[in-house]
Amino acid sequence: MKSLEVQNNQCFDRAAIQFLDRDDFRNSVSELMQNNCRMIALTPVDVNNGRKIIAVLADSSSSMIHMVGGDFREGKLEFESWANDFPQTNYFECELSENYGYVPLNHPWLRPVRKQNVILKNKPYQFFKLEGEEVHEVAVGPIHAGVIEPGHFRFQCHGELVYNLEINLGYQHRGVEELLLKANQNQRIILSESIAGDTTIGHVFAHCNAIENLSNTQLSLRAEVIRTIASEIERIAMHLSALGGIANDVGFALPASSYGRLRTLAINSLAAICGSRFGRGLFVYGGVRFDLNETIINTVVENLKIINDDVREINKYLFSSVGALSRFEETGIVNTNLAKSIGLVGLAARASGIEEDTRINFPYGAYRYNPISMITLATGDVFARARMRAIEIEETIRFVFDQIENIPQGEIKSEHGRMAANSGVVSIVEGCRGEIVHIVFTDEARVLSNYKIKDPSFNNWYGLSLALRETAISDFPLCNKSFDLSYAGHDL
Repeated sequence: MKSLEVQNNQCFDRAAIQFLDRDDFRNSVSELMQNNCRMIALTPVDVNNGRKIIAVLADSSSSMIHMVGGDFREGKLEFESWANDFPQTNYFECELSENYGYVPLNHPWLRPVRKQNVILKNKPYQFFKLEGEEVHEVAVGPIHAGVIEPGHFRFQCHGELVYNLEINLGYQHRGVEELLLKANQNQRIILSESIAGDTTIGHVFAHCNAIENLSNTQLSLRAEVIRTIASEIERIAMHLSALGGIANDVGFALPASSYGRLRTLAINSLAAICGSRFGRGLFVYGGVRFDLNETIINTVVENLKIINDDVREINKYLFSSVGALSRFEETGIVNTNLAKSIGLVGLAARASGIEEDTRINFPYGAYRYNPISMITLATGDVFARARMRAIEIEETIRFVFDQIENIPQGEIKSEHGRMAANSGVVSIVEGCRGEIVHIVFTDEARVLSNYKIKDPSFNNWYGLSLALRETAISDFPLCNKSFDLSYAGHDL
């Protein structure tokens, strides 16, 4: 196998990556995917040298990360697409093409990622068209009637039935990766907190893990546990928010408003810890800025006890409603084989029967010492995605209580040194939506040469497209909320 194997958050020497010619590169990546590895990035090592790229693949069975280098300094920037055999690579190839001009030959569907109207730099993009009697097209967005982020949804329908949904994003592309390369040390944490506003802790967790391991910074166990508690409270808040949206989309007002009330308690718990209801300002390189004292712990425990008791009753009410279940069950199905084929991650994958959870498969921080349960459902429909949230809230509260009761003593911040030269690190974190990936490389001057981010929404927006096939267009809001994806996290 011509790949470099590393663990999550392991710093490695850039020189250890073997760069292969295009055929060996393609064949080596194909071999890894045939052995059940998932692609998590396809990017240059140095943004100023786009002719040397790496494919990064995760092997959940062994908890190892594989890196295969491709050297395209000679000849054209093109390679035979993997996407016909391994659909999970589809969007990664599109992104590489859009950013660096690569041509994946015989790609089944080269489409924009963050540029709405062009592919291969200046070639006009043609949206998918379905022709036939009584076929019609419905275009929604990017400007929506509600107060939501911009995204364009183009439905190809026959009557009320959706045959194809094409999702076009990138309307708020902010250039976060480029900004991180140019920013100073203090600015980088602020930027990482701003990648996706509802996943502040998820992204800053991955960012700090990456930078700390590049600089060989050792954290105290107390700091690790405080980070983990905050991360899990963010998960609770987002799951409550999504359940409220799901209930609202079937017109079930009582649980919708009740979940909203409990979400307020969850984010108020984050405010008690660090002064921000979204967790901003908590993370610093080497640990956390704020400690947990008895008053804070009592506030968090009191809030979580209320959430724990009340959410059980609300869940019973929602999931025993015949009306709600008739909308949830067998709606927006993504079966296990399809989910695995396209590379779904996080809660959406687990709701389709796939055992993927970074906290378990690639443990980091306090999860290395304190295991959390793997939870899956098999049906892959709206019901499974909603029910998974309800179950994960209960498991997460149990986990947080256990951490608070056994929080270790120690300092909350360690000294942070300089980043290593000519090095790299892959940091994977389980955010509220799933797998967050931050890949960082430095050059000989210890300056960042590439900073690559993958939000779970990058994987899962296509899952929403597939969930709508042969589904009534009136079920789109419900399916959309059951995935609860991030526009900002995708658009970067």
